[in-house]
Amino acid sequence: MPTTPRFFVPEVVQTSEMDCGPASLKALLEGFDISASYGRLREACQTEVDGTSIDTIEQVAIQLGLDAEQIMIPADHLLLPEANALPALVVVRLPNGLTHFIIIWSKHGRFVQVMDPGTGRRWVDEKQLLAELYIHRFPVPVQAYRDWAGTDGFLAPLRRRLGELQLTDARIAELIAQATADPGWRGLAALDAATRMVASIVRANGLERGEIAAQVLTRFFEEARGTNLEICPTPFWFVEPLPRDPAKADSAEQLLLRGAVLVRVRGLALKPPEVLVEKKLSPELVAALQEPPLHPEKELWRALRQDGLFAFGVLVIALFVAALGVTVEALLLQGVMKLGLSLPQFGTQLVAIGVLFALVLFLFALELPLTTVEQRIGRRLETRLRILLLEKIPRLSDRYFHSRLTSDMAMRAHGLRALRALPTLAVNVLRLGFQLLLTALGVIILDPVSAPWAIAFAAVLGVVAYLSNIIQREREMRLFTHNGTLSRFYLDALLGLIPARMHGAERSMRREHETLLTEWARSSFDTWRMIVVLQGLSATLYAAFSVVILLNFAARGGQTSNVLLLFYWTLNLPALAQAMFTLLEQYPLMRNHTLRLLEPLGAPDEVSQVVESSTSQLVEEQSNHPTTQPPNHLGSAIGITMNHVAVQAGGHTILSDINLNIKPGEHVAIVGPSGAGKSSLVGILLGWHKPTEGQCCIDDAPLDGERLRALRRETAWVDPAVQLWNRSLLANLQYGNPDGDNSVGNTLEEADLFGILERLPDGMQTALGESGGLVSGGEGQRVRLGRALNKKDVRLAILDEPFRGLDRAARRALLLQARAHWREATLLCITHDLGETQAFERVVVVENGRVVEDGAPSVLAARPNSRYCAMLSAEEDVRRGLWASAAWRRLWIEEGELRESQ
Repeated sequence: MPTTPRFFVPEVVQTSEMDCGPASLKALLEGFDISASYGRLREACQTEVDGTSIDTIEQVAIQLGLDAEQIMIPADHLLLPEANALPALVVVRLPNGLTHFIIIWSKHGRFVQVMDPGTGRRWVDEKQLLAELYIHRFPVPVQAYRDWAGTDGFLAPLRRRLGELQLTDARIAELIAQATADPGWRGLAALDAATRMVASIVRANGLERGEIAAQVLTRFFEEARGTNLEICPTPFWFVEPLPRDPAKADSAEQLLLRGAVLVRVRGLALKPPEVLVEKKLSPELVAALQEPPLHPEKELWRALRQDGLFAFGVLVIALFVAALGVTVEALLLQGVMKLGLSLPQFGTQLVAIGVLFALVLFLFALELPLTTVEQRIGRRLETRLRILLLEKIPRLSDRYFHSRLTSDMAMRAHGLRALRALPTLAVNVLRLGFQLLLTALGVIILDPVSAPWAIAFAAVLGVVAYLSNIIQREREMRLFTHNGTLSRFYLDALLGLIPARMHGAERSMRREHETLLTEWARSSFDTWRMIVVLQGLSATLYAAFSVVILLNFAARGGQTSNVLLLFYWTLNLPALAQAMFTLLEQYPLMRNHTLRLLEPLGAPDEVSQVVESSTSQLVEEQSNHPTTQPPNHLGSAIGITMNHVAVQAGGHTILSDINLNIKPGEHVAIVGPSGAGKSSLVGILLGWHKPTEGQCCIDDAPLDGERLRALRRETAWVDPAVQLWNRSLLANLQYGNPDGDNSVGNTLEEADLFGILERLPDGMQTALGESGGLVSGGEGQRVRLGRALNKKDVRLAILDEPFRGLDRAARRALLLQARAHWREATLLCITHDLGETQAFERVVVVENGRVVEDGAPSVLAARPNSRYCAMLSAEEDVRRGLWASAAWRRLWIEEGELRESQ
């Protein structure tokens, strides 16, 4: 298989700060013609793959078909051709101190082609790039370093650096022979450090290259390989000795490496990706390889074709007639001018003018239906795609939205309006194309000798338009991505305005926004600079062709009667070409809008979680695929079984070897320290996480596909993360449950909302503010509980810290009320209040992602060595000891008044 990379590195811009890993990986794969879906790679990095780890990026690159290897080399070896390190994924340090992945693709002279996921493709000066490298430190055994340093991977770049100091070949061979003769690490390390130090002095004009530099280098080398390591300061050493651990007298001597860490790609693996897919890969990685690339032109054509081809045929014919009419106008005008003097009567002249005027009226009348049709097609296209997007959103998995910025998804939906202008763009391009073709044909008819020039003109136009489209496509996509990223700051500022001001975060947010704004401005200037250059180049070429055609006609003594028409048509060619070029410049933006829209439309549904072999169904009429409906269990509780379930997120295991069997109607309390995995455990039932190992069953059937969707309809979920809308209290209680199980009065009573209702100025019609900002945290929890209590046909109730912000007495009362309401359903309650769990029949203790205890609270509390007993005792000690201490002042806030308890 060919292993030669493309000349230009593919440009992939990340959509969030944590996506430099998948964006860089996609660029590497595409650079070697391995098609991979960026969206699927991002989703993989949210689950089984740690997209922030260079070790994981290396493993995934190998699994997906690249011959990749992670190495650590001296920073000044990275760009040397003898090191064979490019192309490579390299770690750099950002100005804010954080690390970042970039792709160093190739080096041309003193400029390096770099693909930065944060900014796109750019050409960087090699000195600037080397200054941005992240210098990693890593301990290695002495023998491992010595074995590697004696290979060409280290010696070849070292020879190159010595040669750049203009040492003779004999001197270079002598120095390397002396260094390699040392069986230890000092010889080669000292020569490397001395070379780097002398090169630094030469660059600072402190020494001349040649013999003087050779003498100084030899002296430094002899001193450094002896006992005087300080002769070369620490920054010039690639390795330095590590002190031995006194506790490990028999430990081998180790060295500390200081250099650039990278994953270099030598080409494609021996086996193609199709064979590698057969190995054990995660479903997300398999989907990344198998998902076909999107072709927006085909998908838009399928969408437009649904209205039938007759209208398009008529539209194309009408456009050709309109363009032909413009050409005929010029011919008739010339005829009138030539025959005007020869026509004997005024009436005959008037008839000729009338014919010309009738043609103008016909062309004007033709424009009205053309405009109406193109606008109707644009409206239908936007409406159809908007409906498809709205129908697709409920079918997408929760993981899909968690792996993408909210602002990015909002920009995709907002960009749909731009697609309405796509038919207008196509109509104008066709119209100009016909006019250009007919005008060039007219020039050929008037002056057949100029036919080669006219044909060459048309060919140059096509080449320039094609090349400009390729060049502008990536720039427009980069700019569009930056626009979506910038909008995140507006959303965050609106949602977190008060916390940002309270914590003095305005300067930090302003700095981050300014950084992205700078990149957006740079991309904008780059885009428009290229547009101006291409327009100027095309205008010069078009004008040159026109001048050549006219001069050629005049030099051959062409007919005087045709000079004016030929002059008009020839000068009109550049104007038409420039107008078409301007229209074609809009196509990359339209194409990128379409690509970003088709990406969620092409994502697999949560029910099927499979990748279609073709995207042709994206814009086809939605067909009713037969699905296996789960059995109807209305009125009965569910049974839950988890067998050896494991869950990963971001390449890290958050749940491991979970084995649970919860009977229908059982009420179970789940406890454990923060971060133990309690919410992740119930997240499996909500569809947040998909087990990477084991199986989760509901009523003895696997929890996937339609069963997951059905379970959500039968689940009541109470969590502080449940969204409260800026709507009335009544609308929030009935949200998702317009025909709820409870009457409004019962809901208010069971959720203890009457006290809140009395304080609201407009009663049930009072708006609660964005995210419930006009009510307290405890009141918001009561509203969330009320919404869940209003849900009908509940078979599973999940309470995750349901009463946060309420006092102990209120928590216990509401918990009893909730358990009584859902007494016929299966109930899972996550809580940090161990006292509340003693009223449950069963308690599950989760720690470090595992179920460590499971049983009746009384039984677990009676075991002195159980975790539940220890947690219960610790809570009691805190309550009686710490909180009951007289050292505390006790302030009580009630109905807006602050009092101090004695």
